[in-house]
Formats: sequence, C-alpha cells, structure tokens
Amino acid sequence: MTQETAAQRLARWVVGLRYEDLTPQAIYHAKRCMLDTLGVQLRGATLPWVQPAYLYARTIGGNGATTISYHGERVHAPYAAYANSVFSYSCELQHHGAAGSAHVGVIVVPVVQALGEQLGASGKDIITAMVAGYEAQGRVGMAISSDEFQDNFKPTGRHFHLQGMVGVFGATAAAGKLLALDAEQQAHAFAIAANHACGLLEYDQAGGEEKRLHGAMGARSGMQAAMLAKVGLTGPLTAFEGRHGYFAAFGGARPKNPDALFNELGNPYCITRCRFRIYSCVGCSHSPIAIIGELMKKHAFHHSEVQSVRVGLYESGVRHVGSIKRPHDVISAQASLAYCVAVRLVKGSNSLEMYLDPALWSDPAIVSIVDQVEAYAVAKPGLPRYTKVEITLKNGKMLAGELDRTPGEEETPFSDEVMADKFRTLTQAVLPHDRVEAIMQAVNSLESLASMSELVLLLQK
Repeated sequence: MTQETAAQRLARWVVGLRYEDLTPQAIYHAKRCMLDTLGVQLRGATLPWVQPAYLYARTIGGNGATTISYHGERVHAPYAAYANSVFSYSCELQHHGAAGSAHVGVIVVPVVQALGEQLGASGKDIITAMVAGYEAQGRVGMAISSDEFQDNFKPTGRHFHLQGMVGVFGATAAAGKLLALDAEQQAHAFAIAANHACGLLEYDQAGGEEKRLHGAMGARSGMQAAMLAKVGLTGPLTAFEGRHGYFAAFGGARPKNPDALFNELGNPYCITRCRFRIYSCVGCSHSPIAIIGELMKKHAFHHSEVQSVRVGLYESGVRHVGSIKRPHDVISAQASLAYCVAVRLVKGSNSLEMYLDPALWSDPAIVSIVDQVEAYAVAKPGLPRYTKVEITLKNGKMLAGELDRTPGEEETPFSDEVMADKFRTLTQAVLPHDRVEAIMQAVNSLESLASMSELVLLLQK
C-alpha cells in the first residue's frame, strides 16, 4: 500500500492526541460524560435484569486486577469493562454521543475505568483516552450514516443496532490510548476491531433484555483488539474501505472517496456534542414526553379526558418506538412510545420507577391511553429530530405542541444542576450520601486525580 488507509489515518490522530491540546470544552464534557455514566452504572449494578451479565463476568473473569462497580469483585480488565458497561446501559438513562455514534459513555467509560485502574492511569490520561474514544466512535458513526451510504444503508432499515456497529471502535481507541500503542499497532487494533462490529434491533419489536449487552460486547471486544495489537496481532489495514471491509459490509458499498474518511477529526471534538437524558426510556420518546409535560402544565387536563394522542416523529423513530403497545418486560416498556406517553399522562413521570413495576404495564388507566396513541412519520427540513404531538380531548378540544430539537442535546443542554440532580437521584438509592458527594467531587476534579484507582475505590458498596 502506498496510500494511508482510513484505519491508519484514524490511528495516527489517536496516537498523536495529547491532554495539553484539548480544549476546555472537551475537558468539561469528558467530566460530564464520566459523571453521567457512573450514575447510571451504580444504580444499574443493582437492577435484577442485568444480574446474569454480572454473574457471567464474575464467574468467567478470573482473579484479575480490575474491579466490578458496586459489587467489588476483582476480575480481568475486559470482564470488568463488560459488567460495568452492562450496568451503564441498564435503564435507558445513558447519554448519546455525537450524531450517528449511538451511546458512547456506556463503552468508553467502562474501558477507561478498567484499564485506568489496572495501569494506574492519571486523571489527565483518562480524559485524553475518553476524548479519543468518543472521537473514533463518533466519526465512524457519522461516516456510515452519511449520505454516501443512504441508498444501501439505513441502520433500522437493515436491522442493525448502531450501538454494536460503531461502539467497538470507541473502545479500541480509548484502550489503545491508555496502552500507549504506536500508530502501527493502533491501526491494526482498528482493523481487528472491525471484525467485532455487531448488534440487532429486534428488541424494539419483541423486547428481551439482551439489548443491555450491546455496549458491553463493544467494550470487551475493543479492549481485546487493542491488547492483541499490542502483542503483535495484525489485521487488514483496509478494514474500513476495502472490498470486503466495514463500509462494504454495513454500508452496502465502498466509499467513493476513502481519503475523505475521518478528515474532520477533532473539529469539533465529538465529546462536546453529546445528548443527555432525564427520562428512563428509548431516546425517540423523549421529545414527545417533554411536549406532553408542557401541555399538561399549560392546560391542566386529566388523563381521563383524553380521547386520542397523535405523535409525529422522524421515520426511523416511528420504527424504533412505534411497534410495541403492550410491554411484557422492562425493555419493551422503555421501547414503547405508547406506554411512555400513557405513563406520562397518568402518572406525570417517566422516571426509572415507572418502568420497573409490572403492575403498571397492565394498569387499566395506562392501557386505556396506550390504545389511543398513534405514531406517524413527519419531517421538517433541516431538523432531523422534529417532533409534533396532538392530544384530542373527549370534549373535542385539540391540544398541540412541537419541538425542533430533543431536550438535552448539544443546542438545548441540561444545566449542571439538572445533571447533578440526576446523578444524586440514581446513586443515593444505592450508596450513602457522603460517598455520592465524594464521587461527584472526584469526577469534577478528574484532571487532578493521581490514579483512576482512587475513583474506582469510591464506586464500591
């Protein structure tokens, strides 16, 4: 090969990234992403539907040097990352990365936790590795979701879950950065990782808690790809743009201009473009929930007055959350727009607790609303997440609202106070108040941390 491949270009950027080069915004957002992920992770460690993954990691992970959060078992790093990733992805409160990159924190944070503890990495090292991981996952996601592949590739149309498809590269970059891979090793790590891109969307049609594993598969596989490259395993350096490469496999075509892949790295940093959540459900339902909340405040109607609810969403959103009407497990409740709308109208909340109680899934008042919810596709040029809600009351009155953007995204961020309240609400259910505050203080001053081990110690019951 005489030209630099996409894997080599991405690797060169990751290896060259230095903490000193990071913008204040990138550092701030790394700490915000860390805190957000740890909050969900700690609450998630106690939830019953993810205990099989914890038992697997504890049993298979061996006697290692890294710690499973909350429980405290010491296992080998890929298995600590696996368990902690499942915990972080347990209750649909995890943040999204930049557009097209799915959920990055559930992969990158567990990776830097585990390897950072094993290697004694400093807070500055952790932040730098996080920025690298978010960037790699974000840029691969943007590329595969770009117009070039739209004739052949639509993630939901071809049934792939972007989480598994792109997440492995975030883990590979973060792990490679902490392992101090050189540019050649990092390129081979990406090439190895491309073989582990996977994930199916059937959970949004039929439930099943295996969705929680999609981040963990990427975390473990990406970490192992970096470890294997460090000790000499090689991969095809045309793994992205080659004839049988990643873009041909998932995008249905080879890139027309492979030299343009990853040419916007760090401009701006993907970690500064995340979308955060305060409702415990699949993200497509968040704008409808927010609109309904405002309509309830403004018009003060009772749920028994509701005749029908029409929700206009972007097309992929309708497919993602519009299929399930009658939940039978937690994930099917969280992936059901109709249930999310109904529980908001009846209970006035979409907190985690609203999805945990099986009695609510068949509550007559909630079911009566569920049956009246209709989702349809709507589009507004230049606003890919435009959402419209129309509520018709039994007296014939129509209430309507719309949002151009989802609350919590880059253009409409939550305040630091909202994010702190979210962290406290999740963690005070499982840890004492003093410990919760100590974790927050450690993360908020992460760049001053001498070793990741200091933070990991605070995450145990």
